[in-house]
Amino acid sequence: MSSPRIDTLLIDEENEEKFAAHGVSARQVTEVLGNVHVVLKNRKQRRGLYLLVGKDKSGRCIAVPVEATHKKTLWRPITAWPCKQSEETLLEKRGKQDEQET
Repeated sequence: MSSPRIDTLLIDEENEEKFAAHGVSARQVTEVLGNVHVVLKNRKQRRGLYLLVGKDKSGRCIAVPVEATHKKTLWRPITAWPCKQSEETLLEKRGKQDEQET
């Protein structure tokens, strides 16, 4: 199963509050899409089928579980947090694979 394409994030007050509880802003979450990022299958029994992992403009790694919306490339973030080491490692591994393919 391939990962979905995520072009835009649908952010509202509810998920902004959840970001803030983890020390992450909506701006940082949207910046992830403009930088190198990966879309991974989320762990079982978690809300959100996929996990968006990438860096904001300052280089901080952010993890964002997302759920589908009515539009194919528009996804709704559930929450966001600074990456765990394992999430950042997956992002770095993917970045190295992309460099080797070009």
